[in-house]
Amino acid sequence: MSRKPYSAYTAEELALDDLFVRWVKHPSDEEVATHWQQWLARNPACCSRVDAARQFILNASRAGAAGLSSDEVNSVWGRIRESLQTMEDVRPLQPNDRAMVGWWYFGRTVAATLGVILLISWALWMQYGPHQPMEVVSTTGGAARQVQLPDGSLVTLYGNSQLRYDRQGFTNCYSDDTPRAVWLDGEADFTVAHRPGTAADQQFRVHTPSLTVEATGTVFHIRHCPKGTKVALTSGAVNLLVSRHKPIQLRPGQTIEVVAGLVRSLP
Repeated sequence: MSRKPYSAYTAEELALDDLFVRWVKHPSDEEVATHWQQWLARNPACCSRVDAARQFILNASRAGAAGLSSDEVNSVWGRIRESLQTMEDVRPLQPNDRAMVGWWYFGRTVAATLGVILLISWALWMQYGPHQPMEVVSTTGGAARQVQLPDGSLVTLYGNSQLRYDRQGFTNCYSDDTPRAVWLDGEADFTVAHRPGTAADQQFRVHTPSLTVEATGTVFHIRHCPKGTKVALTSGAVNLLVSRHKPIQLRPGQTIEVVAGLVRSLP
């Protein structure tokens, strides 16, 4: 599914984008933060729109969590009154008429402001509310389970493992900016479905607590346990994104293990 690039988004459209919202609400998510920082570096003209969209989300989050404080309400009302006092079509009116018209404009502006806040809050709730949880596939014991993802990629999930992904985001995220993504805890084989388009369109990412595997049309194995994470590449090409390391490219037949942030190649 194609859509226009983020560089063509308005501030309001950015504020409704799930990946952008995740960046604002979870700035410690290194993978998402790196994605947007790199995008901003390529699109510096969008900084003002990004700042405005971030403020929309933060204001909506505060409003949804605890409502506007009295100081915020007074500040909004003060700005509205100042705007009303400078309106050219209100100044020539008589005092009584001016008050009536002023309150009418004031009420309309407050209603519009609340409408925007409610709209953004509703959009955030629709995307992150409890009615749309992540898809979770789990296995117990020694039984393996095969999972077909929405894009046609196949995952063999081994025993005592868990795979998570956002079904709606997974099926709607094919663009020049957003890769497919799943989260793995345990052991699994991946056969990634190849998609036409640019390299960014084809990207598929597997996140583990230790690292992120970035692939295209590829076959590879991942095993994550408390000790560390092991990645073995069968065919295709993958990049390993490890904190405090440059991207590591694997060759077919190569196995890499990451333990406590240290990377080593296995025979």
